[in-house]
Formats: sequence, C-alpha cells, structure tokens
Amino acid sequence: MYGVVTRCMTEESKKETWKVTTSRAIAIRMFSVAVAVIGATGTSCAASAEAVSQDEVAIYKSVLASWFDGKPERQLVDYHLGAPPSATAPELQECTKGLRFAGDARATQESLVGVDFEGSAIRLIDGSKWNPNDPGQAIANGKSVGAAVDEGFAHSLISFSQATFSYDGRDALVNFSMVCGSLCGSGSTIHLRKSGTQWKEVNRCREWIS
Repeated sequence: MYGVVTRCMTEESKKETWKVTTSRAIAIRMFSVAVAVIGATGTSCAASAEAVSQDEVAIYKSVLASWFDGKPERQLVDYHLGAPPSATAPELQECTKGLRFAGDARATQESLVGVDFEGSAIRLIDGSKWNPNDPGQAIANGKSVGAAVDEGFAHSLISFSQATFSYDGRDALVNFSMVCGSLCGSGSTIHLRKSGTQWKEVNRCREWIS
C-alpha cells in the first residue's frame, strides 16, 4: 500500500511538475516577447523623437556651405540642436512678413547624431564639453593678434537650432551661431526658402557679433 501511494504521489508530482514547468516556460516566453516588443517600440520611438528631417539636414548643409563659401574646411559642429526660433518674435517680423508659420512649440528634442555631412571636414561633438582656444587669452599670453584669431577660428564651434517651417513647407527659420571665445563669435536667425530639393538663404535677422 505504501509503495502504491508513493508511486501514485510520484506520478501526480510528475504531472504537477510538468504543468508548472510548462506554464513557467510559456510565461517566460511571453514575457520575453513582450520585452522584445516594448524594446523595439521604445527604440523606434526614441529614434523618431531624435530624427532630423531631410529638409532640416538640407538646411544645415546649405548654411554650412554658405559659411565656408563653397570650400569645406575642418569645423566642429555641436550635435545638440537648440529650440526652434519663434516666428512671432518681434525682432523676426521682417523675416516672417507675409508668411504663415506653424506653431512654435516642438514636442521632441532633435539631434544631429548620425547625420552624414558627406565629408570628413565636419566633426560632430558634444558642445557642452567644448572649450575654445580663446583669442583674447592667447593675445594676453603673448601671441600675435593674427595667430590668436586663426587658432580661435580653427577650433570654433558652430551650433544650430531646430528649424521652424511655414505651413506650406516652403520657408524655414533656423538659428545659427559660431563661437570661438568669450568675445569671439557671431550668429543670426536665417530665413531660407526651398527651391526644388535645395534650400537657399533669403535673408538674415537678429544678427549679433562679439
């Protein structure tokens, strides 16, 4: 009797163990699939949240080409993008006259990470970790004005904002700045217009220099 009960209990235990093991395997599999789906969704959302549109890339390339006067040079560019310019700002009225722009608010923070500027001249860096070769400090340390300015410009940092587009997508505003020291830099809000697949500068507003 004892052997029979033991055998029966053993068979029942086997069945219960099989049930538990099978249920656990199914649960683990379902959890793994869920994690994979969530991970894929999260990655997709992150990518779309940080993606820069083709028009924005074309705008940045156009501004850089203008800055270089068509001759690419080595240049540091901050991969962080600032907030888009507000088309309703009073100092931009000349740039936006007669144009209707979309809302100023932008839900995502975009980045230039992964953008190919088609050449080794442009180097994308984290602008928050950049330190200038300040011409003023170099001059104070005995360097000539010309040499100090050349070194400052060679290590200057260019920064962009996200673009603000008109409702019809034909016009855009973007903030541009170049900084090479505490009193060395310039910038403006640039109005560009689309012609075919190219973006061309129309005018500059809110210009500053230091």
